Amino acid sequence: MKRLSIKSRLLLTMVIITTISCFILIIIGYLNGRDAILESNVKHLTSIRAAKQYQIEKYFSYTRNLTNIFGSNSTVKQAATEFIDAFNSIQPSQFDAKISENFKSYYDLYIDKLAQHMNINKNRTPFYPDSDVGVFLQNKYIIENENPLGDKHFLSDTKENFKYNQVHKKYHPYFRQIIENFGFYDMFLVDLEKGNIVYSVFKEADYATNLYSGPYRESNLAKLVKQIKSNSDITKPRIIDFEFYRPSYGAPAAFMGIPLTEENKTIGALVFQLPIDEINNIMTGSQNWSEDGLGESGETYLVGEDFLMRSVSRFFLEDTNGYTKALLDIGVSQEYINKMYHTGTNILLQRVKTDGVISAFKGEKETRVIDDYRSVPVLSSYSQVNISGLNWVILSEIDEAEANQPIKDFQQKVFIALIIILLTTTFLSMFLSAQFVESIEILMSGVDRLRNKDYSKNIEINTNDEFEDLAYSFNQMVKDLSENEKLLFKKEEENKKLLLNFIPETVVQKLQNGELNIANSYPNVSLVVIDIVGFSQISEELGPNDSITILNELVSFIDTAAKKHQIEKIRTIGNTYFATSGMLNPRLDHAKKSIEFSKEIRQLIIQFNINQKMSLQLKTTIHSGPVMAGIVGVENYNYDLWGETVSDVFRLNEKSTPDDILVTPTVYEALNTIYNFDKVDVGFEGVVYKLINKTKNSPSS
Repeated sequence: MKRLSIKSRLLLTMVIITTISCFILIIIGYLNGRDAILESNVKHLTSIRAAKQYQIEKYFSYTRNLTNIFGSNSTVKQAATEFIDAFNSIQPSQFDAKISENFKSYYDLYIDKLAQHMNINKNRTPFYPDSDVGVFLQNKYIIENENPLGDKHFLSDTKENFKYNQVHKKYHPYFRQIIENFGFYDMFLVDLEKGNIVYSVFKEADYATNLYSGPYRESNLAKLVKQIKSNSDITKPRIIDFEFYRPSYGAPAAFMGIPLTEENKTIGALVFQLPIDEINNIMTGSQNWSEDGLGESGETYLVGEDFLMRSVSRFFLEDTNGYTKALLDIGVSQEYINKMYHTGTNILLQRVKTDGVISAFKGEKETRVIDDYRSVPVLSSYSQVNISGLNWVILSEIDEAEANQPIKDFQQKVFIALIIILLTTTFLSMFLSAQFVESIEILMSGVDRLRNKDYSKNIEINTNDEFEDLAYSFNQMVKDLSENEKLLFKKEEENKKLLLNFIPETVVQKLQNGELNIANSYPNVSLVVIDIVGFSQISEELGPNDSITILNELVSFIDTAAKKHQIEKIRTIGNTYFATSGMLNPRLDHAKKSIEFSKEIRQLIIQFNINQKMSLQLKTTIHSGPVMAGIVGVENYNYDLWGETVSDVFRLNEKSTPDDILVTPTVYEALNTIYNFDKVDVGFEGVVYKLINKTKNSPSS
């Protein structure tokens, strides 16, 4: 060391110290990084499992509450009484219960379709209703029903004058609406005393059969009804687990039911058939596993106490060949796998008796590596599901290889970083050792000024080397930072002005102050929904580039008219334009402004069609009333409206007809002295009025 120059000593010292330091830091960093990634994987998968568990528990809680509400509903109770009375009043002498050729053909088709999913005797006779009344009602509401299979529930009235039909005509539209609005697969009214299904919405093969003695007496629906009957003290909804249900062509079905009582007397039972698709959508994120954070091999699924799946497997849906090969490798027969694909699901077919499932049924909640039902090592997060009446567990899993891939990537990056650091340090030390200390001090003084946001003075280093270049770059960076800070301030002001175009100033101020939950109520505003009819067809013909150009031009015209009439645009959704009047800028004539705006847009579309040689039409609806508005979202937020008024105007828009301006009674009451309206029936549940072109103050407008 004595024969070495100071520069060489410094160089050698820097290289040795840097090398040792890098090795130590790299090792510590790698170990900490690896542990952090492992912990992150566990936390991430645990959070996914917890979120899905919350969703599925909330879904069943919601379904249970709905069942309880409808079980206490006086209309449902009255309907059950009338259906049971009407069903029992049908006398054999009053009808023809003949097994017609059409009846046989229906059951032949039913048996053929069922046989595709289940191993059954293809003799149709055992599947017939076990009573003449059942044959009669199936004839009337299924066989003679002109609607195709799957649409039999659209028949409310057979146009025949018998008591049951009068009751069916009275209540069926209401019950069909319940099914459609709340997402149930089917709904049943059951005579608990005799076991007859006196009513169902969907009209499958179980309709009008007897659950105590009929063809489906061994089904899980029959088991549930018998449980309800034998436990007269049941006052809360009761659920029965999924089984293959023959009337639904062998699809997995679960049921939730509740007794209907009046003055401590049991009338019958209300039973809902639960849709398996809704459970699958929750578990699979509507088959968007990657967006749920489960990568290329992750999935979340449910398992019942019989160790069979209660939701569909990702690999069954996405990777037929890989899934088949994995099952064949663990000894599952090809015939059994084919049965899954013929059935269209592996629910109630895929056996899952893994360590995770067994531990979860013991009440354990953990995230660890196990072998899954394919005998593939996976990182698995498991827990028991808290659903009253069901003994299920939930598992979120991702292949161990994919879960550990970030560790391998990190290891490779660490090694590359180590090589780069060592090489860079050696070369920099060689070039910088002579002026290292002085140049660093000058740079540090500049950094201190920069930390204090002092951009007024440049640093001076005249060494004709990299430090001089660094000093120049530093000075340029300071100059850029100074300019960027000015631009940033200007941009913030512009953003604030832009926000004020669609968000009230008070809300903008709250956002800038860091408030998250911001909402306001507006007692009386007008809402305008304009749907551009025919644009979707034009888009398919023109392609995306031309269609977006036309849409932007049309929306621009609408925006100009909106500004003219003081209409406040909320958003556009595809080809639907949503705006308000009198909300951000309160005014008494908001309803009139909305009408004038809508009339101008109707003229605008006519001229637009002439210019563009198109045939676009508008469906326009206007409604006035109270709304709530506020900021929705945390990072990507937007200003949105909600409330009954918003729901009503969009539902009315769905029922509206092209080229008409439809208004609700609130708008009509405010403007009927100025404009002419006609009351119209568009299938909406409330009163609707259509604007007539002539006003009451002039011969035309």
